[in-house]
Amino acid sequence: MSYKDTEKDSPNMDEVLIRIAAIHQQHALKCYLAIKSLKKQFVWPETDWIKIEDLIASEEPSLDFAILKPDSIPFEPVTRRRHWILAHSIYPYAYFTMQDWFQKNDAKEIFDYYFEQCAEQNEYLTHNVSVLVAFVQAWSLIRTENQRLRFIERFCEFVTATFYGNNHQSYPICEDYHKPTCFHPQTLLESILKQPGFWGHNLIAFASILRIEHQIPEGTFRQLLANLDAQCHWKFEDDADKPQISFTDSNQISSHRLASACHILLTGSNRNLHQITLAESICYLFNLAGISPAQKSQLIDVILHFSKS
Repeated sequence: MSYKDTEKDSPNMDEVLIRIAAIHQQHALKCYLAIKSLKKQFVWPETDWIKIEDLIASEEPSLDFAILKPDSIPFEPVTRRRHWILAHSIYPYAYFTMQDWFQKNDAKEIFDYYFEQCAEQNEYLTHNVSVLVAFVQAWSLIRTENQRLRFIERFCEFVTATFYGNNHQSYPICEDYHKPTCFHPQTLLESILKQPGFWGHNLIAFASILRIEHQIPEGTFRQLLANLDAQCHWKFEDDADKPQISFTDSNQISSHRLASACHILLTGSNRNLHQITLAESICYLFNLAGISPAQKSQLIDVILHFSKS
């Protein structure tokens, strides 16, 4: 892949890539991609889109400071110590280690390494998967060397905060849980709708996993589904992690009804940027083949529930 700093870029990529995580992982890329997808589906006034985009700015600060420089690493990172450096979050050394990794290896190899880590350890909220998928999707949209370097900085911050056993969080599983022998997406959706998780994170994760089904090994894909199914049966302490959603089974099942519910969720209030990714993930699932009318109705109910939360 070659990069030209003079090449015209899509409007907001540069701004998104200088947004840094304020709590744990950076979500700006996820939201950026979700907004691009939603704009293809809904024709809303520009003032609405500005309000939606402001959700990103309100939660993730900008760091307009270049750490990595084009074709310049101040020292030679030691390859055999790569994962030690990243595992122990040794900054700023970690930035240059990640830059060196991207220079020496194909990006897909790097992404695949972390997908394997996702399969091995089930993480609360599944940000390890959904944010990683966003980085993979965003990589194909990188157009300039500046964007590439900012991408590597944010990716380095993401993996050091997420993998290598850092900040691991999980919960005990319900005693009556029986692990299915196989995981069919439509069947798994039934479990997810019963337990969508905090701000619908199980739905967000499910949509993310389905998007990359044909980009990762089948065994990895199946394990990610198994991890998500187990999360639907975790014993949570916080009520916010186990939302009680009233399913009406009376929604008019149409694209217009879906658009109306999404508009309410995205413009009715400015609470957090999960409004964006939840709306887009539900739209993605709503339009999948094989989703039953009852499940589509429930997906709309989930949107309306979080519109009032």
